[in-house]
Amino acid sequence: MPTGPATGLGSPGRDSPILSLPHDTVVALLDELDLFASLADDEIDALARKVETVNWQAGAIVFEEGDRGDACYVVYSGQVKVMRRLVDGQPITLAQVGHGAMVGELAMFARHHRTATLQAVEPTTAIAISHEDLMEILRGNAEAAISMAVHVAGLLERAQNRAFASTTSTVNGRILATLLAQVEARQIRHPGEKDLELVGSTSDLARLAGAQKADTARVLHWLENEGVIRLKRGRIIVRSPDALRGHLG
Repeated sequence: MPTGPATGLGSPGRDSPILSLPHDTVVALLDELDLFASLADDEIDALARKVETVNWQAGAIVFEEGDRGDACYVVYSGQVKVMRRLVDGQPITLAQVGHGAMVGELAMFARHHRTATLQAVEPTTAIAISHEDLMEILRGNAEAAISMAVHVAGLLERAQNRAFASTTSTVNGRILATLLAQVEARQIRHPGEKDLELVGSTSDLARLAGAQKADTARVLHWLENEGVIRLKRGRIIVRSPDALRGHLG
């Protein structure tokens, strides 16, 4: 599995790589994930003993779109971004996530080709969960296996939506696709939340979408007039994720 240099213990926010996260820290990370909500405490504990701590330097490519994969990652510290290439070859950032975010789940379950590229934005520490290790845990827990199958079905639907959205090379399409990716990342971390307040400003969204700030502001004001979002003191609050998806479909 890809790792950066490991030189010693650290904590979130530090640049020094972490050789191995403490067991209790790994358990806490896994406990936060909706994906593993159906696992018993002893199963979480067993899975935590199997994971590997990985470190990536800023700019490191963890995996690329089209690669085969059989593991996923949960970020402990640092930031990573998920990217795709448009039909014209231009890269677009679908999401940028940090502590507690899980990335690469589809490959872990179905050994799919990677649907996006993952790159470390800053020095990052994560845990790697392999397909084999998770399947070993699930063999004795049919209820958890079914629950995760439902979760994966949702992931596939979102991946298909993102794939469709990111095929457009129009500026508006890139902005909408990037905004939707941020919304979906928020929904995974905060299921059931009604008004989704996104991290970052109009400038941040423009940078992620590879668009001009003026174009991004114009799209956001249009979405606000449509009742899809609300702009409040530089913050973007999404009121209707379904309506946002509709504008892309």
